[in-house]
Amino acid sequence: MSEPLVKSEQLPLARFDQFVDQCLYGRSGFYATVGRAGRRGGDFVTSPEVGPLFGEVVANAIDHWWADAGSPANFTVYDVGCGPGALLRSVRRSRPERPWNLIGVDIAAAALTAEPKSGNSSDPEIQVLAELPENIEGAVVLGNELLDNMPFRIVEKVANGLNEVFVEVVGQQGEFTATEVLVPYSPTDDELSPSIAFDLPAVAAELPIGTRLPLLNDAGRWVEATLARKPAHLCLFDYGTATTAELAVRGGWLRTYRQHERGSDPYDRPGSCDITTDVPADQLPNVSSVSTQAEFLQQWGIAELVAEGKAHWQANAHAPNVAALKMRSRISESEALLDSGGLGLWNVLHWGS
Repeated sequence: MSEPLVKSEQLPLARFDQFVDQCLYGRSGFYATVGRAGRRGGDFVTSPEVGPLFGEVVANAIDHWWADAGSPANFTVYDVGCGPGALLRSVRRSRPERPWNLIGVDIAAAALTAEPKSGNSSDPEIQVLAELPENIEGAVVLGNELLDNMPFRIVEKVANGLNEVFVEVVGQQGEFTATEVLVPYSPTDDELSPSIAFDLPAVAAELPIGTRLPLLNDAGRWVEATLARKPAHLCLFDYGTATTAELAVRGGWLRTYRQHERGSDPYDRPGSCDITTDVPADQLPNVSSVSTQAEFLQQWGIAELVAEGKAHWQANAHAPNVAALKMRSRISESEALLDSGGLGLWNVLHWGS
């Protein structure tokens, strides 16, 4: 159990995204204390933690993008929100001969430190930075379940317009509670860039009273700022929908996770769980292409890799070694990654040619 998020008697009223920021990235928040990905000892499993197959398929895509760029000797791939570095380790092992600079970016570390720092993942050949550099022109930028973890706002349709969710955190003698406070939404507070063609009043006008929807201002600004640095490709994997209207009607977009269990109340023990949202693509700069994760993996050769794994296993099943067992694991990994009720439905948002 993490330390209490709040150490004073009372905090000022916080907008929901400010509350999420402290719950996740504050010094007593989730990622400063207990939060991590992984099958063992983690709070949630992402595609790279399912096994190396995901990274092997992503390496196929990177190989294609590298060839399109003329196979340069200096080619950099960033994984933003890299966590323990599982994705880049799998890419490295899949293509050890490639002259790629693989660099992780740990945005959780950036939020918890005063100065950007360099460090190492468990692979000494992979550098980890606390923030994405300014000069990334021509690079590939990846992000797996990145945008969903950026602080987001919440608005609710009411009879006379929109209310916005604020949070009051009150405590005494180490026991703290968080309570919603609804405040009339002011359009002047909306910080979405004019380049993002999302019309909140128009979307809200078509929704039933009482419907809630997320505002991903931080995510939209991050994507815009990243694209302004001219990477060759920006490829983000996340759960979400094409439009905010679809997400609002469907519901269930506010997610919490702890120790592989999904919860429902973000106000239960602030700082003790992950708080995320599904990502609607229409709140982001114009996307070059949107596909499901299953479609992306099929496009970049997951079937061939699984067939190779099956053949290798069948040839070595009589006397299996570690390599044969790893090849056999591609079968179960592919089933998880392509699952039409889970990871296979994740969106892949791609900016680039």
